[in-house]
Amino acid sequence: MDIKTVIFDMDGVIYRGEKAIPGAKEAVLSLEKEGAEVFFLTNNGSRTRRHFAKKLSSFGIKAPLKKVYCTSYGAAKYMSENMPDATAYVLEEDTEKEFTDAGIRCVKTEDAKAVVVGLDRNLTYAKLSIAFRALVKGAHFIATNDDPSYPVEDGFLPGAGAIVASLAYSTGKRPLIIGKPEPYMLDLIVKEHGVNKEEALMVGDQLSTDILMAKKEGMRSALVLTGVNTRQEAMRGRIRPDFVVDSIRDIPKIVRDSTRR
Repeated sequence: MDIKTVIFDMDGVIYRGEKAIPGAKEAVLSLEKEGAEVFFLTNNGSRTRRHFAKKLSSFGIKAPLKKVYCTSYGAAKYMSENMPDATAYVLEEDTEKEFTDAGIRCVKTEDAKAVVVGLDRNLTYAKLSIAFRALVKGAHFIATNDDPSYPVEDGFLPGAGAIVASLAYSTGKRPLIIGKPEPYMLDLIVKEHGVNKEEALMVGDQLSTDILMAKKEGMRSALVLTGVNTRQEAMRGRIRPDFVVDSIRDIPKIVRDSTRR
């Protein structure tokens, strides 16, 4: 079946840190020129959709806001749909606007009815304590993602999962995960844009998030080797992508070849 939609992870696929992956701009432009619908889906919940759209633009990739998905947006959307009257303590860096835009009131106290946890590189013990006490009091525990690490220019850094795990361990509570490999973010794209999963390709650099989500949802997937996982891990592991390629540069050929079968 033809591939008509391509969903790109960002970290490790489009860029590493503040540097674009070579060929990213050209690959996206090629896909769009050939008629593919392109989306961007990151597990990163430490910034807003507007931030990620601006970052893509800085690499020459013009992405409409409606085609950019991050887990802070997903968490705000989830709360607006399922607990619109709940207050939120957001343990992330710069994402409260996503919540206020969705009609969710953010607070800085342990009386919050929901605790939303993601990557906060300015984390303090005081912040962690507020989140801990709110959860002990019965607040809903929402994690934008539980990635153990994420790629940067010179290697890797601890991910949101390091913070999520500390609260899960100390409170004995399990969070609701918004991001990959859980299906919520993909389901948002499907619902908001009418995407056919059988005609879509998920492109990512992590087997345990990007590729596993695609497998769970019956989508084809491509692992790029510019991020977390290696070709050997893909070949030996239980989570196997449909394609393993060196980088994003190879994705347009996969899409073109799908139309020739």
